[in-house]
Amino acid sequence: MQIRYAMTSPPASVPPAASLEDAARHMAAAGVGALPVVDGDEVIGMVTDRDLVVRAMAYGLSSHSKVEMVMSTDPVTVDASTPLTAALHAMRSIEARHLPVVAKGRLVGMVSFDDLFWYLSRQLADLAAIVDASRKAPRPLHESTRTPSGD
Repeated sequence: MQIRYAMTSPPASVPPAASLEDAARHMAAAGVGALPVVDGDEVIGMVTDRDLVVRAMAYGLSSHSKVEMVMSTDPVTVDASTPLTAALHAMRSIEARHLPVVAKGRLVGMVSFDDLFWYLSRQLADLAAIVDASRKAPRPLHESTRTPSGD
């Protein structure tokens, strides 16, 4: 399965010149904990709710400070055709819970650990339903290839 089936699209994002307050409001409105920072459609960074607390508030930055001051640069992205397992590996390797999804270099979605967990859980539930239905279905009787004697 490709990551495009588990991602959230369209993704919320902010430009690097957005204020920290704007980023926080975008996160709240979208119900997310991370936003790709984009220049046009190109992902140039990531800002998380943790960045807002640990990199901004903890150092007394103004809510009017720019996202580019606290964002992570050189973000890891995954292509929309990336297999789910590769995306999980990428998340684990960089210890991240969110990855921007791109197609031809353009931001097309976001995938979070929660998205992957929900998607994989749904796939397992669908598989379990098939197995359960096959257990409940009456089994056909096997017909004998021999003809009854006397016919």
